[in-house]
Amino acid sequence: MFTTYNITDFPSENSVKGMFTLERFEYLKRPPNLEWPHKHSFYEILWLTSGIATQVIDYHQNEIEPNTLFFISPGQLHQMSSTKDVKGYSITFTEEFLMLTANNKDKLLSLSFLDNSVGLPSLQLSDESRNELLKVIEMMENEAERKEKSSVIIGHLLFVLLNKIQRIADSKRETYEHSNVIRFKNFKKLVEENFKIHKNLQFYSDQMAMTSHRLNQICKQVSGKPAGEFIRERILLEIKRLLIHSDWPIGDISDYLGFEDVSYFSRQFREKEKMTPLAYRREMSEKYQNL
Repeated sequence: MFTTYNITDFPSENSVKGMFTLERFEYLKRPPNLEWPHKHSFYEILWLTSGIATQVIDYHQNEIEPNTLFFISPGQLHQMSSTKDVKGYSITFTEEFLMLTANNKDKLLSLSFLDNSVGLPSLQLSDESRNELLKVIEMMENEAERKEKSSVIIGHLLFVLLNKIQRIADSKRETYEHSNVIRFKNFKKLVEENFKIHKNLQFYSDQMAMTSHRLNQICKQVSGKPAGEFIRERILLEIKRLLIHSDWPIGDISDYLGFEDVSYFSRQFREKEKMTPLAYRREMSEKYQNL
């Protein structure tokens, strides 16, 4: 239903094995007939040095201003609805590329800023932070532009950059135990893989070998919401995607997401959104088609 793009879909001479690119935003080459909204199979960090852009991530509109980092995670439905005099950097990379350097997935999972469910999708930079990050990006850019570029050098520079960003993020937001961030991300992955079938919290706590109470504690500490609410919000997000971007009847959406009764499905949606699924479809389809 939604197109998922890979790094190789965005042509760049600065690409490393189809797993990394660093491009100036103003020189980005997009695939022909780029579909909006879409998903990525990779991470993207946007750094605007000038201009203003509007990003919509799963129906949340975000204004990006100069000296702001903006993060997009794999699988997020997003579209850029407007840009004005934008310059800056786009850094894209896959989990596989990071693992070439990190050698430990927990090190990747502990980078909480890469996940919008843990924090805000953007990070405003001070002059000091901007200058610190720019030094690393310029070294990475110089290596990426070489004809015989080294993926090892770029990989290590990227890992340095990400950890510097994490340190900046930690100084601005509430910090979490890295072990709990890792547990939360593993829980989120389980939800993503199973929410259409398993909606009961007990299933996820059993899979993670902990009590439901402990799982709730971890989720509330890291994301600000209990685990059960996180599951319900993921289901609600999928309902919204299908209402806006498909022509499926309401009953088919209910069946697809494992609801036994369409009346219960509609009632649950109305309690959360204060309108019927059909009214939501009409209102939001018109809004996002005009972005």
